[in-house]
Amino acid sequence: MDKCGRWFDDGAAKLRMVLARQGRDGELPSGAPYYACPCCLRLYSRAAVTAKVLTVEHVPSEALGGLPMLLTCADCNSSSGTKFDSHATQKAIADAFVRGEAVSRRVRATSYIDGIPLRGYAQSTEDGISLVGVPKQNNPRELAAFLEALGSLADQGNASSRFSFTIHTRYDEARARLSLIRAAYLTAFAGLGWSYILEPVMQPVRNQLNNPESRTLETYIFRDPDSSSSVQRLLIVDDPDELRCVAVIIGEYSVFLPGLCQPMTWDETAAAFCRRREAGDRLSVTLRGKEVPWPKEPTYFLD
Repeated sequence: MDKCGRWFDDGAAKLRMVLARQGRDGELPSGAPYYACPCCLRLYSRAAVTAKVLTVEHVPSEALGGLPMLLTCADCNSSSGTKFDSHATQKAIADAFVRGEAVSRRVRATSYIDGIPLRGYAQSTEDGISLVGVPKQNNPRELAAFLEALGSLADQGNASSRFSFTIHTRYDEARARLSLIRAAYLTAFAGLGWSYILEPVMQPVRNQLNNPESRTLETYIFRDPDSSSSVQRLLIVDDPDELRCVAVIIGEYSVFLPGLCQPMTWDETAAAFCRRREAGDRLSVTLRGKEVPWPKEPTYFLD
């Protein structure tokens, strides 16, 4: 059986079992198996796999190095690329340039010597930052003046104060943040299952993802720039008690979602972490709990 078909069958069986346990059997048509897209909760029959209406979702986005993890509907999968993931990708590129890290993609950039511009592209490599001018993008007089100034700069040796450059990346910080929250939510679904995301406390994240302009969801996200980009952890935090949550750690970012037992709301979870920072501990607190293996496919730990 192919991967998509296997993921559908397993997910549909778990969904029916969880709804029955919650006394919600009537929400599914009887007989045939049905799978719900975890982002919008629309129901799909198995024919949706063949028709590619249900598609493989990469978490985080494929552009950020994510791997196939679960099924979402084509609408949610494709729209996330424009609504969220493109902004997260541009932000990641800008952050990498600032830190001097190698980036495979080049970006639009303008170089300056004594204020004279040269428009083109920049790429951050292991050997430093490569800047390339594009003649068609530049006024011929400015291009000639820049090359003359460049020759003068080379003759003087170290004259970095005369040189600068600006990279041109356009992204919405809030949309990039939602891309990360979405990735954390989908990881929690694949790892923990329907029992977790069907709790009422989880509905606000779906509302936010389907209405990104509203920007009402409060979520605490911690960033550790020293963390390895390869770190991936899913932790059910139960200690300290006031910070009970589900922590999803993706590289340098930790996203704190509502917990399992008597969960705090999104707002309450964010506020609890903010209070710890206001107390001056700079979030040096140690979080303890049950670690769930990072899902490489849906595992539905709680189902």
